[in-house]
Amino acid sequence: MNTRLPVISILLLLSVAVPAADPGFPLIQSLASFPFDEEAPQLDRGQLTSTLTLSGGNVFMFSSDGSLVSDLESLEVTLALRVGISRSLTLEMYSRWSGIHGGWMDGMIENFHDAFGLPDNGRPFFTRDRVAYQLHGVFDRQRSAGVAGPFTVALSSTLIRGRGFHLGARLAMQAALAGSPGLLSDRPALIAGGWLEWRRGNLALGLAGHMAFFDPPTWLEGISITPRIFLAEAWARLGWFRAGMIRRSSPFRSGDHAHPGWQILLGVRLLRGVELRFQEDLAPFDSTPDVRFSIRFRLDQLARRRKLG
Repeated sequence: MNTRLPVISILLLLSVAVPAADPGFPLIQSLASFPFDEEAPQLDRGQLTSTLTLSGGNVFMFSSDGSLVSDLESLEVTLALRVGISRSLTLEMYSRWSGIHGGWMDGMIENFHDAFGLPDNGRPFFTRDRVAYQLHGVFDRQRSAGVAGPFTVALSSTLIRGRGFHLGARLAMQAALAGSPGLLSDRPALIAGGWLEWRRGNLALGLAGHMAFFDPPTWLEGISITPRIFLAEAWARLGWFRAGMIRRSSPFRSGDHAHPGWQILLGVRLLRGVELRFQEDLAPFDSTPDVRFSIRFRLDQLARRRKLG
């Protein structure tokens, strides 16, 4: 662990070094989410795995016409269960809780920008560590809030399995028991996609893409949107370290929040079964969080480690 501490410290600094914005951006994420783990292995029949992911992000952006303001921090807890049906078919179930709150990162980010002469992007106009989340004529949230959902059921299949090479596909249904303006849709979504992975020794390369199709939630019916979101991720892993690039489209047809979102991802395994990840948004900074961090626990690996230990 002593040799990893400097690396973890560098990753923490990198996560706030670039002016940023989130694929955890609440308004877009409330229409469809992508909880899938592309590095999760295909399972043998009857084999069960479970994963718990905790995520948090600092979100800040506002539209030039003032119709949209997002100054908040987000939290997510996602539990994943995967069951092998056959050697090439896996049943996946995901349950999520998410919320927004005032947080604690605003001052740290503003001070960092000031120290290095980086633009503040209008942050000082809004009170630090307070929720300001509104879409004109649709909702106006000034307090912390949380929702349970959506719930996702998926079937994933390995289509081609070669020596160090996997090609897979996934079909999923996603739904919530009730909607919440700005946080959760009350309409179901259909998600289809796939992934490609190549491994040799400690090196792994991957590419994944998923498209979500949905009807606008009832609380957003007055806004013109394209009823689909596309998420793509390219990643590389070398031993315990991971880096990647994420792109997510926006369903909105116009305005600042209609831009696609781009993020870089950095990750490090702290020990077998535990991984820390950082996501940093890239220009145009309007449809992803400024900085997003998560820690993922592979519960079955941790249980096995404890049993063996």
